[in-house]
Amino acid sequence: MNMINKLKKGLDFVFGKNLSILLFFGFLVINLYYFVSRFFLFFLNKGNNADEYYQYNLYTVTSFSVKNIFYTPSQPFIFLSSCVDYFLRKPIISTRIVSLIVCIGLILFFIKKIKAIQSDSSIERVYKITLFICAIFITNQMYHGTSDFLSFVFLVPPFLIILDSISFKKINLSNFLSILIGILFAFSIATRPTAIILIGLFYCSIFLILGFKSIFCKENFIILLTGMFFLFLINFIPIIQEQNIILDVKEVPKETGVNWFQRNYLMAKFWDSNQIPNTQWVSTNEVIEFKKQNPNYDFPKNQIDLLLKEPGLYFRQMMRMFVKAMYTSYRFMYLLFPILLLSFVNTKKLKTISDINRNDTNGVIKNKIIILFHFISIIAFSFIAVKLFEFRWVIPIMILYTYYAIHYISRFPEKARFLIYNFSFLSGIILFVLFFLKNGLL
Repeated sequence: MNMINKLKKGLDFVFGKNLSILLFFGFLVINLYYFVSRFFLFFLNKGNNADEYYQYNLYTVTSFSVKNIFYTPSQPFIFLSSCVDYFLRKPIISTRIVSLIVCIGLILFFIKKIKAIQSDSSIERVYKITLFICAIFITNQMYHGTSDFLSFVFLVPPFLIILDSISFKKINLSNFLSILIGILFAFSIATRPTAIILIGLFYCSIFLILGFKSIFCKENFIILLTGMFFLFLINFIPIIQEQNIILDVKEVPKETGVNWFQRNYLMAKFWDSNQIPNTQWVSTNEVIEFKKQNPNYDFPKNQIDLLLKEPGLYFRQMMRMFVKAMYTSYRFMYLLFPILLLSFVNTKKLKTISDINRNDTNGVIKNKIIILFHFISIIAFSFIAVKLFEFRWVIPIMILYTYYAIHYISRFPEKARFLIYNFSFLSGIILFVLFFLKNGLL
């Protein structure tokens, strides 16, 4: 009997609030240490972080010209950065400030929504908000002077509005909201064209869960027409003068005789044969040198050509990227990542979960769409990229995934919720300690 009582007390401690407070403070301290160190490393970096070429495109806002506004890639991001730079006169910091400010704005937007979850206690709201903020800040993208985060800010609210409008397996949006979504989609694409892929995959996920009728509805036609019209307006002059749309597409200079696919292919080839570590990238010059040494080497022309010629390499590389993406999903979201997968459970063996799912059919539909969106996007980007998976591509999905997971666990019993918090905090502490030890930061 004493053994049973001790076991019960032990379980109560694991599931309990006292342990959660201790773990929370440990989790908070180690995250703050990481975020501050990354701030100095990336935001205050006097050199360039990856892809920070936007600083060279800033212009003086007091002397606008057609070329400045319409012919600059990532027009919304360059415009905002140029406005900030009018006061700072430090282009590299101006671009980073825009990323950081829009990130904070997006976080404040979601904090308000998380606070509105009625079933939570004050301490649980603090836990959930902390997990949400940490999931975003661990990506480090808000410290970079690139167009990524502004594109996310234009993209995430429309996705959320569409998902929140779903009722009885239908998208139910007013004309005003449909137009607003179309405008935000257009600005997101103009900021970073990767948004086109995410928008397509988002609707693909809706189709897989809700069917054809959810796609071919009046709301989506309004969104499509509005988005096309505003994308046309943003590129009005280039379209009229050169029949061209200006998008932020990073390309290898043609004069090198090398393209991105060749770089990615050779990198995957070297990784697969263990010629270089899978953390090392291949440069354009290395591809040029390889071509000189192997003038008759037959490079695949594209992804399909590679799949037909070297299916083993392709699938091994995709598997490597998928495993990396799964690990990173857990690394950023902790137990919130696998918990949302319980939305698919409908069995008597897990009666509590099944009851939660049956009592919130509409919420479960949204969860399933987000889960599919996340997994399909990882597979799609892995297929397209043929290289090391970059999680920044799916940060908008992660933001939504984290939010809906937070909303989902609010329906769980209290002990189950605190078990999720406790293991999430413990996972964070362990993984950060391992990271710090590996990188000599402790």
